[in-house]
Amino acid sequence: MPLLDGKYEIHGERPLGAGITAFDATDPDGNPVRVEWIDDLPDADAEAAFERHRRLLKRLAREGRATLQDVVGRPGAHFVAWYAPPDGAPKAHDAELDELLAAAGYDPAAADVRRIDGRPQLLGLPFRPSTVPVLARDDAAAVRPPARRPWPWTWRAWAWGAAFAAAAVALALTGFLARTNDRVVVVPASLGEPYEAAAARLQALGLGVEPIVVATADAPAGSVVAVDPEPGTTMRPGRTVRVSVALPPGSVAPTAIPRLIGLDQDAVAARLATEGLELGRRVTVHAAAPAGVVLAQAPAAGATVGRGSVVDVVASLGPVPERTFVPNLVGRALTDARWLATLAGLSSEQVIVERLAAERVEADTVLAQSLAPYASVPVATSVLRLVVAEPAVASAETGLPPLGGLDEARARALAVGFDVRTEYVSHAGLPDGVVAQSLPAGATPSDGPLVLTVNAQPVPVPRPDPTVVVRAPEPREVGYLWFVEPGIPPVVAEVTATTLEGETTLVDRRVVQGGQSVEGAWSTTYPGVVRFDLTLNGEPYGGSVRVP
Repeated sequence: MPLLDGKYEIHGERPLGAGITAFDATDPDGNPVRVEWIDDLPDADAEAAFERHRRLLKRLAREGRATLQDVVGRPGAHFVAWYAPPDGAPKAHDAELDELLAAAGYDPAAADVRRIDGRPQLLGLPFRPSTVPVLARDDAAAVRPPARRPWPWTWRAWAWGAAFAAAAVALALTGFLARTNDRVVVVPASLGEPYEAAAARLQALGLGVEPIVVATADAPAGSVVAVDPEPGTTMRPGRTVRVSVALPPGSVAPTAIPRLIGLDQDAVAARLATEGLELGRRVTVHAAAPAGVVLAQAPAAGATVGRGSVVDVVASLGPVPERTFVPNLVGRALTDARWLATLAGLSSEQVIVERLAAERVEADTVLAQSLAPYASVPVATSVLRLVVAEPAVASAETGLPPLGGLDEARARALAVGFDVRTEYVSHAGLPDGVVAQSLPAGATPSDGPLVLTVNAQPVPVPRPDPTVVVRAPEPREVGYLWFVEPGIPPVVAEVTATTLEGETTLVDRRVVQGGQSVEGAWSTTYPGVVRFDLTLNGEPYGGSVRVP
């Protein structure tokens, strides 16, 4: 579509008379407008009248009485752009506005006044350029020029006439092109280029440039990392292109570090993103706070840094879980096994007993256990499943004996004369061999086929491995880190390292205050787990840090 004055897209036009044309158009932001274009002003008086018209409309717009988009008065371009009224906006009357228009020499009845958002608004005020005053008859005769001889239409006359006609056509065409413009340009590819070069290319195409600073370390400083609209887009001259320019993190507009303490990890990431910051190191320690909640941060809340800077946090792993273990219970009496489970901290609801018929095994003897002996397990969530021998069942002398607990070969050997069939299962909580039989003890072959359920591939119960691998002592650096919560005054911080044998060493002593960190490394040849503890003025702080 053609452009009016280089920025209004024309959708339709209609003449209003007296050299004025009305255009239905949209402004650069896509808002509908109505443009009244004055083609020509006959003299200086008309120019002065339009200037008074322009000032009046500007004043009414500043006072909020007119929905004016623009009014322009310059050589070759005199027009008024009005915002189109909303659908259904009713006509309105404003006595004060009528007085202002009448005082300026306008007919208030000719003004287009509508009620918008509850108040009267001027949406149109016709302008008619002044005409040359008509002279009286006597004065006209006095100034009438003397009669001249007609100019014979020779070939020179025809040549001059053609020249004047061509000039008139050229002036008309120039006037039209001054109002409309069909030219479009294509947004060039500029990703990775220096911003100055990219901006110069866009401005040479008649496009505006809006720089947007982006903090990133992935592109050279000052280079273009994004363009909106994207390269290859067709645009009208006069539109604006947003160019994103890379700057190093921390060098962009300063921002204040938000308070992150008490937030969970998802909330921390979102909060930092809103401030243009990034999450740095995340250290986790056991604490009374729920898992994932931030306990400390660095830099402290309120500190001023550049956008793109990183913020380190210490987050909670939750309270240290209480752990326990059970010994080897296989072969023990059920009452002893229950007592040992109670000593390990397991409640009666956490011990489940399953009974299994077993030959030549004393009743209520533990045959298998689900928790591996001496393995560390959490107290609160562990379940101990015990498989114990079923009391012996009396059987006829010639009847089928109980086969539970026997291997398949032994069970078949004892089931002489029976039609033996086997079903295999794989159950980690059951012992190896026969775990069920379809016929009870004392049954005879005439009672039908004997189906044996055999646990063929049980998971072996882990046993303690007495093999110990001793790591040879060698020099190493064992690190530790705590963040001191903001607001704590200067205090003496002491860090101690404790070995598994209970030997404690003071490894660090310094004065710190809120917002700082206590970080360092202990040089040692100790090969085992080291526990670090921090005290502030002698009081424990931040929980222990264990390093293997």
